[in-house]
Amino acid sequence: MISAQNVSGGPSSRVAEQKETTIFSIPIGRLGLFSRVMMSGACGFIVFFVTFVLAIIGVAIHDSVTGTSLTNLNIAYLYFAAPVGIVAMLASLTYLVGAWARRKLSNAE
Repeated sequence: MISAQNVSGGPSSRVAEQKETTIFSIPIGRLGLFSRVMMSGACGFIVFFVTFVLAIIGVAIHDSVTGTSLTNLNIAYLYFAAPVGIVAMLASLTYLVGAWARRKLSNAE
């Protein structure tokens, strides 16, 4: 028995067969270079602030356990949040720009 999906061989069926590039079900396959760079910056920004909040909580817990006072929170910023945010931004930039370049080189406009 032949199904209706196998019978239709037009260009629309080929487009439907191509898998769109997604991140958490968000289609990013047709985004431009500027959009991808902005998304990687936003990713680094979000990861930086989440890590910063968690590092502040960790420093507060460390202070309460050891009885010391690290009122200067530069430790949370310099040694935890900034490196993690930069690494996350560079990783997302590498992935997103790499996917953009792969799409441009394959002429899959």
